[in-house]
Amino acid sequence: MIKTMKQEAKQDAKIVSFEEGAEISGDLLTGGKEKKELKIGLVTLGYFEYWRMYPDLKAKVESDLKKVTDRITSAYKNVVSSGMVDTLDSADRAGRYFKREGVDAVLLVGGTYVPDFMSLTVLDYIPQIPVVIFSVQARENMDRKGNYEGSLRNSGIIGIAQLTGTMRKLKRDFEIVVGSVGDERAYGKIDARLRALQAVAGLKEANIGVIGHVFRGMYDIELSKTFLKGTLGVNVIMIQSSHLLEVWRNITDGETRAEADKLSSRFKKKNVTDGDVFNAVKLGLAMRRISEKFHLNAMCFLDQHFIQKQVKTSARMGASLLMETTDMCVNCEGDLGGLIMMMLMKSLSGRSPLMAEWGEYDAENNCCFMIGHGIGTPDLAASEQDVVLARTPEEWGFDGAGLNYELIMRPGAVTFGHIMEVPSGYRMLVSRGESIPFPRLDFDELQAMIKIKTPIKEYLEDIFDYGVSHHCIVCPGDIARELAAVAKYLKLELKYSD
Repeated sequence: MIKTMKQEAKQDAKIVSFEEGAEISGDLLTGGKEKKELKIGLVTLGYFEYWRMYPDLKAKVESDLKKVTDRITSAYKNVVSSGMVDTLDSADRAGRYFKREGVDAVLLVGGTYVPDFMSLTVLDYIPQIPVVIFSVQARENMDRKGNYEGSLRNSGIIGIAQLTGTMRKLKRDFEIVVGSVGDERAYGKIDARLRALQAVAGLKEANIGVIGHVFRGMYDIELSKTFLKGTLGVNVIMIQSSHLLEVWRNITDGETRAEADKLSSRFKKKNVTDGDVFNAVKLGLAMRRISEKFHLNAMCFLDQHFIQKQVKTSARMGASLLMETTDMCVNCEGDLGGLIMMMLMKSLSGRSPLMAEWGEYDAENNCCFMIGHGIGTPDLAASEQDVVLARTPEEWGFDGAGLNYELIMRPGAVTFGHIMEVPSGYRMLVSRGESIPFPRLDFDELQAMIKIKTPIKEYLEDIFDYGVSHHCIVCPGDIARELAAVAKYLKLELKYSD
């Protein structure tokens, strides 16, 4: 049946904006963003001229390149391999194949010398995507009894030197890694770059729901939604507080009580009542429904003053529960730069980061004491026995005590930093440190004692001179190398300091 324009217009009239509370709206993507797995084009290089000179060499090179291929395909789900490119025809086929498959990045592995025009033939079909070049050889050390054939087996370094020189002349960007077929250092560097690209891909078209606005006077975290979209690809969706409150009113006491009992049974309580737990869980359930309704990948809220008075609690525990039970990141006070940093860290580490503020310094331990913002997951602590349900330490005019996790971050390597707006665009601060054993203070708050290498006062003077946000995102694990790669791919100014 062919529909007339009039019939289609009548159907369109039924579609309304998400602002009106529609389940299916005309201004949000139905179903939300589908998570994209990075598609990697893997091309391995040899040179046809060598096969006739040394008849046994091709099999040896193919064996070397198979080890690399097996390693990459075992580590990543979505690898498109061209096989060995050793002629211009095979290079052309590989380029066409990658273009047809829509690869997101190319890993080019130089097994032997290949003239640059062959490699460029592959890359010319996919000119806009990132390229990681691996100059590989069969062994770590020279064979003291080797011959010329053995040297040709490791001649990829010559071809890569030629290719990189040409690519710089052509102003084409790339990343370079040098190593042997079994070199863990090399695979670690390749992995850092590919995981960084996956994290960047995760930002594209991600929906960030903002409830409220930036806290008054926090100019350091004020950001332009337009520039965020242009640089990082995220969609910022302004959600009315009335939407949240409408959902909150429809949360039943039965479902709230069931979830509140689970939370109370997991953790010890301090200075809070069952009613405080109930109120916090009810708001958390409403935040979960809002995230599902608007297909959010992350959420930023401001609950001080208005929302807290309506619901008699803070949104801190709701944010923490949302991060624990979904793949989302959540923060507060309108800090979109910090939220995007959380999203990147979560993608790279698989762990939910802590939203904190620069606290006091501790000269004895050469540490900065990070004070949380009430938003973090219990696995930040050494164990659940070290987590307490406490009050919200800052009271903004609501009845009751609110609810917060009180914990101190478990010992181990951490990475911390932020994304800030500057006149020239955006900059990223990345630092590495170590969360050290320290008593959990009576703060009613999440805490972390972070030791760094640089003398602490010099470190703080350096980063404050650079210009940072008063918020700081702390993530378990060492992902500084991956974040540096992210900054390069997104063309962000990078400040690295530890």
